[in-house]
Amino acid sequence: MDELLQEFISETQETLEALAGEVVAWEADPSDRDRLDAIFRFFHTVKGSCGFLNLPRFERLSHAAEDVLADIRAGERQADPVTVSAVLGLMDRIGELTEAVAMGAALPNENDDYLIAALNTPPGAGADQVPAAEPVEGEAAPVSVARPQAPQAAPRTIRLPLSLIDQLMNGVSDMVLARNEMSRKLRDRSSDAELDTVFERLSTCVADMRDVISKTRMQRVDRLFAAIPRMVRDLGRDLGKRIDLTLEGGDVEMDREMVEMVVDPLTHIVRNSIDHGIETPERRRTAGKPEAGRLRVEARQSGNQIVIMISDDGAGIDTGRLVDKAIAAGRLTPDAAARLTEQEKLDLIFMAGLSTAQQVTAISGRGVGMDVVRANVERIGGVIALDNHPGQGLCITLRVPLTLTIIPGLIVRAGGQHFAIPRAAVVEILHDNNDMLQISEVGGAKIATIRAVRHSMVDLEAVLGMEKLPQPGPRAIMVVRSSTGMPFALGVAAVDNHEELVIRPASPLVMASGVYAGMTLPDNGRPMLLLDAAGLASVARLPNIVEDDAARRQEDESEAAGVEMVAALRFEELSGERRLLKLSLIERVEDIDTSLFGKSAGQAFVRLDGRLVTVVNGHSRFAGDKVCALRLRDGEQETCYPVAAVLDIVQMPLVPDMVALHGLLSGVSVIDGEHLEVLNPFALFASLPQERPDPARQGRCILVESEDGWTREILAPLLRQAGHDVTLGLPADTSVDPRDIILCNGPDTAQAGEMLGCRVVQLRASPRAAGPQDGSIYRYDQDALMAAIGGRQG
Repeated sequence: MDELLQEFISETQETLEALAGEVVAWEADPSDRDRLDAIFRFFHTVKGSCGFLNLPRFERLSHAAEDVLADIRAGERQADPVTVSAVLGLMDRIGELTEAVAMGAALPNENDDYLIAALNTPPGAGADQVPAAEPVEGEAAPVSVARPQAPQAAPRTIRLPLSLIDQLMNGVSDMVLARNEMSRKLRDRSSDAELDTVFERLSTCVADMRDVISKTRMQRVDRLFAAIPRMVRDLGRDLGKRIDLTLEGGDVEMDREMVEMVVDPLTHIVRNSIDHGIETPERRRTAGKPEAGRLRVEARQSGNQIVIMISDDGAGIDTGRLVDKAIAAGRLTPDAAARLTEQEKLDLIFMAGLSTAQQVTAISGRGVGMDVVRANVERIGGVIALDNHPGQGLCITLRVPLTLTIIPGLIVRAGGQHFAIPRAAVVEILHDNNDMLQISEVGGAKIATIRAVRHSMVDLEAVLGMEKLPQPGPRAIMVVRSSTGMPFALGVAAVDNHEELVIRPASPLVMASGVYAGMTLPDNGRPMLLLDAAGLASVARLPNIVEDDAARRQEDESEAAGVEMVAALRFEELSGERRLLKLSLIERVEDIDTSLFGKSAGQAFVRLDGRLVTVVNGHSRFAGDKVCALRLRDGEQETCYPVAAVLDIVQMPLVPDMVALHGLLSGVSVIDGEHLEVLNPFALFASLPQERPDPARQGRCILVESEDGWTREILAPLLRQAGHDVTLGLPADTSVDPRDIILCNGPDTAQAGEMLGCRVVQLRASPRAAGPQDGSIYRYDQDALMAAIGGRQG
C-alpha cells in the first residue's frame, strides 16, 4: 500500500504542475476539447484512485469537479471565469492535501464545502451574454496563452530516485578523473601505439557515458513554465489588467538542479512585469496601446548556456525615478548621479532595497528583490541583462549554464595553494608587467588601471588571509565580474590551467565564509575550492559604483560609432608579427613541451592528451624546451597554434577596420594606435585536414588475394592507415554487406565479387590500361584508389 500511495502522490503532483497552465489556456479558448478532456481525466483518475487508498477528502473534491466538467463536456454548462476559478481552487486544495500526505503531516482542516459550493454556483443572469474576450466589471479578462506548437505525446518514462541519478553522476565523474590520471601515467611511459588506441577508445566510451548520464538529469523547460500561466491569470485578475502571454522554448532541456535554481528569479521577474511593467487598460488606451498587454517568456539553448528572455510592452523602467530614489536613500550623491550613463542608471535597480513603486503592496515593484535575483543568477554562473525602452517595454535576459555539475573553469594559484574560478566570471587576464596595466595605491586601497579604465583591485591572498609568497615571474591580474555588475581586478600568483570542472557541494563550515561556491575535483584528483566572485567582492568590501570618466568616455565613443566589438586575444607570432584572434575560439592557452611536436608528410602535429592534433600554422621546431600554444576549437575540430607570447585581451571590431582576405588573415584592425592583423577563423579551420572516414558507416574493404605479398604487406596497411576496416580473404560464410567493397587483382575474382552484390575495384600491376574498356586502377595510383573506395556508396 505504501508503494501505491507514493505512486499516487508522485503522479498527482506531476499532473497538477502541468495542468495549471492548461486550465488557464482552456479558459481563454473554451472550445479546446483536448484540454478539457485532459483536465477531466485528471479529476477522474484522482477519484478512481482514492477509493482503495482511503482518501475520502480527495474523492469528494475530485467527484465534485468531475461532475461540473462532465456538464461542460456535454454542453450543459459554460466555462465561465467563475467556474474556472473554482476548478483552480479545487486543484490547489488537492495539491495541499497531496503535499501533506507526502510529508506525513496532518491534513489541512480547511472548509472544503466552500470550494464545492463555489464550483456549483450557477453563472449570473447576464454572464452568458458577456463575450469571452470582454472582462466583466471588476475583473480582468482571461489570460491568453500562446504556445508555439501543439502538445506532443509524452514519451514513455520510468521513475527513479534522484539519489540514484546523483550516484551515477558521481560515479562517472570519478571515472573521468581516473581516466585523466591514467592518461598522465601513459604519457610518462614510452609510446605504445596499440595501448594508445585502446586508451583512446576507452576515453571515448567514458565521455559518451558521461554525456548520457548527464542527460538523465535533464528536464524540459516546460516544468519551469508550468506555473506561469496560472500566476499571470491570478495577478491579472487582482490588478485588473488584461495580458496576452506567450511561452516559447518549452522543449529546451536543462539540468534538474538548474531548473530549481531559476524558478524563483523567473517568478519574481514575471510578477514585477505584471505589476509595474504592464499598465492598466485605461492607461494603455491613453498611450495608444492595445488594452491587452503582451508578456513573452522564451527559452533557447545557445552553446552550453540556456538563454531565458522575459519581455513586455509595458512602461519600461523610469531611470530618472531610480536615480531620485537612490539619492533619497543616501546610496548615491547628486554629483555622482549627474555623471552616470543611462546603463549605469538602469543598473541601480539591482541595489538592495531600491524600488520605483509609489507604495508598498503585496506584489513588489521593480527593484525590490532584484538584487537577490541577480545574486541568485550569478551564484549559479549566470548573467542577467536589461534592455530598457521607456514607454515601450522592458526585456530581461537571463543566461545560465546548461548544467551545474560540470562547468568550464580556470585553475589559479595563490599562497602556495590552488583554487578554481568559473571561466564565465573572468573578463580578461593580464600580467602585472604588462604595459597596458598600472597598479597604484590610494588611501591604502589598490587601483588597477587597464587601458585607461580603473578597477578596484584586491589580492586573493589578502581576502583569504594567506601569505603572499615571493615568486620570480610576474603575477597574474584577472578582471572579474562582481555581483554588482562592476568588474574588479583580482591578483593571483598565476593562472595555471583551464579545465572542465566537476562541481560538488562543500561543507557548510566552508560555505559560511562567503567566498566559496563549492568544491571541485580537477584532473589530478585533488579537491580544491571553487571561488565565488560575488563573495570575494563582498568580503573585500569593494565599491558598488565605479566613477570613472575615462571608462565612460570610452563607452560613449563606442556607442556613438555604432561598431560591434568582440573580445580578442592579442599575441605575438613566432615570426614576430603581432596579431588578433577572436577570444571565443580559444579553448585554453598553455605551455607545451617542444618534444611533443613533429611533422609528417609536410603536416605538423603535436601529441596532446594521448592523441595527435594538427598544428594549423605548420610550426614543429622551436628554440626552447617549451612553447606557448593556443588550443582552438570550433565545436568539433581541435587544432593547436604555437605563438611566441600572449600579450593581453582587447576589444576589437567584429568586422576589421580594413578587410583584406588573404591566407589565414581577414584584415587589419587598429587597437590602441597599433595596426594588427586579424586571423580569419573560417580559413583557419578550413585549412585543417579532413577527418578520417568512419569505418562503422562505410563497411569493409575485402582483399580477396589474402596470400599475395603485395596485398598483405603494402595494400592492407595503406587502407588501415586511411581509417578503413580491412578483411583479408572472403568471409567464411561468404556473407557481405552492400556497403562492403572487394579489391582484387584479376578479372576472375572480380566476376565472383560482382555476384556477391557489392562493388568491386579491380587493380592492375601495369601503369597503362589494357585498352579503352579496361576499368581497372593502377595499384600504385593512390589518389585514384582512394577516390574509388570513397565513392562506393554513391
